[in-house]
Amino acid sequence: MRLILIRHGESEGNATGVIQGHLDFGLSGLGERQATASAARLRNEGIDRILTSPLKRAADTARAIAEAAGLVATPEPALMEYDVGVISGLRPHEIRERYPEISAAFARGERLAFPGEEGRDVFHKRLNGLLDVVRASDETVVAVAHGGVVSAFCYMVLGMDLARRGMFQVANCSITEIATDRAGRLVVARQNDTCHLRNMTTSADRG
Repeated sequence: MRLILIRHGESEGNATGVIQGHLDFGLSGLGERQATASAARLRNEGIDRILTSPLKRAADTARAIAEAAGLVATPEPALMEYDVGVISGLRPHEIRERYPEISAAFARGERLAFPGEEGRDVFHKRLNGLLDVVRASDETVVAVAHGGVVSAFCYMVLGMDLARRGMFQVANCSITEIATDRAGRLVVARQNDTCHLRNMTTSADRG
């Protein structure tokens, strides 16, 4: 099994610095060029199937990859970004102003929930379910998703503490690959590979 995880190209939300969550931003002009570069890089990877988060920034990235590979991308709701609740659409300074107690807790290393957010247990359960399905297929699957999704997969595969955030950088249109080794164990074969992006690398990730 190979699961090739692609974070979407730079979105309009990334470019303007807002927290996105489930808000449905499209790609920026740079994001479109990143998607094209990723499609060229992946063309010879022997892809069997392409899955994508239904959110527009991911679906548009997946469409470019699918066209280059001669495939059609299938929407997969499990790949959607973590739903951050009421802070969707806000910028960091607005969050600090509206939710000072929660922001202060974050600064102390504590993790308090924002109203309406998905919940980490629910998030990880849906990703684990998808990983089990892909692992059973013995295919090379490309999954176009979001920074939080790609990071969470890495935490799960490596058995790391899911409450400890910020361990993995995931640039727009970077490649992270999860595979099974000879013993059948899941491993992270590559992470945040941006060689194909050259001077187009962007890494801001606010959800």
